[in-house]
Parts: sequence; structure tokens; C-alpha cells
Amino acid sequence: MKLTVLGRWGAFPKAGEATSGYLLDTGNHKILIDCGSGVLANLFKHIRSEELDAVFISHFHYDHIADLGCLLYATRIAMGFKRRNDPLIIYACSQNHLFSKLTYLNHTKGLEINPNIELNLDGLKISFKQTVHDEYNLAMKFEYGNKVLVYTGDMGFEPNFFDFCTKADLLVCETSLFEDEEGLFKGHMTSRQAATLAQKANVKKLLLTHFPHQRNIFDLATESSKYFNGVIKLAEINKTYEV
Repeated sequence: MKLTVLGRWGAFPKAGEATSGYLLDTGNHKILIDCGSGVLANLFKHIRSEELDAVFISHFHYDHIADLGCLLYATRIAMGFKRRNDPLIIYACSQNHLFSKLTYLNHTKGLEINPNIELNLDGLKISFKQTVHDEYNLAMKFEYGNKVLVYTGDMGFEPNFFDFCTKADLLVCETSLFEDEEGLFKGHMTSRQAATLAQKANVKKLLLTHFPHQRNIFDLATESSKYFNGVIKLAEINKTYEV
């Protein structure tokens, strides 16, 4: 599996960049994970809209869904010009009223996900776990072949999350706060907490993302390295990471 970062900022994008969005490519699947502000402009540098097999949305905060409306239009146009035959499936929790908007004419279809659902999309297994956040958020685990990717979405630190991430090859973890800012925003993690999660879960690689807009984000990796012995990377726009 390969993961391409399409957006890496929390709340709003830096100039010329984007908020949360990632393209997962297994070789047989092309999956969009979250679709925040500015994500589509980067997605289309890598694939066409009609190449998407599915979309997974962690939660309905705008920095994770702002470009979804434009993706609905892109899918309608692709189907109108016969570049796409089947509706695009968008998976999300049904806890928010916006879930109903995911089904757009016959072009897209919203399907519910929750912690009791496990999916198998032609060998790609996906499972879910609710996190601590002020909006209902689902972390996601993608398993394909012998590789495991875990994406947290937005979450506050919780010890019972370790098992969900155990021995992941790549943990894509929100890091909205610096080490000395613990508790500043409920439902978000510091660099120390992200690293502690990675260390306790014995993951191989930690990819920090969902960055704050103050201070130097490179310090997040420096702080994390005090608590995690594995590989630590800062998410970079349009960079692809091996899982």
C-alpha cells in the first residue's frame, strides 16, 4: 500500500495547501480518505475523479469535508460524459445530518460505517473505532496483504486506543498541539501523546499530520522523538509514503 498526502493542516489550509485528505493506493484500489479544503486540487495531480473506487470520511468537521461538494459535481460530470459507470460510494458515520447529502442523484451514494461494521472491498479490509472528539469521529484501520495502516482522524488521547493500532506498519496520527499545550483543545493530541500512542502500540512508522498554525511544525517531530523509538515523519503535501 502507498499513501499520498493531499492535505495536512487542521482547521484551515496554509496558503497554497490543504486540510485533511489522503489517497490510499493498494495497486487494486484507489481510496480517498477525508476530503478537506483544497484536497481535490491535489488529488487531481495524481488521478482522475473517475478512478476513485471509494471515499471514507472520518467525521463531518469542515476541514475534513469541505471539498466533498465539488467531488459530487466532478463525479456527476464523469458519469455524464460516460467516463464513470457506477456511483461513487462515500462511507461515513450517519450521526450527522450531512450524511444524507452524500447521496447525490444517481452519481454518489452514502453508506454508513460504525465500529460494528467491518468491510472487505476485494481484499482490502477496513474496520473502525470511535475516538474522543467533539464531533463523532471514526478512526480507520486498512489491512491489505500483510500491511496495516491506521488513520486516527481527529482524536484526544485515550489509553484504550492502543489495541486498535497494535503493530500497524504506518500510523497516520493527528498532532494538533505541541507537548506543552496538552489540554488546550479537547479532542486533539499533542506530539507527546501521538508518540506515546505509537510506542505503546508498537507501530513501525508514525506519520504526524493535522498540523497547528502557530510555531514551527518541525518541532513536533523533535518532541515526538523523545517518546517513540520508531520512524517519525512529518506529512508533506503530495508526498507518497510506503506503508
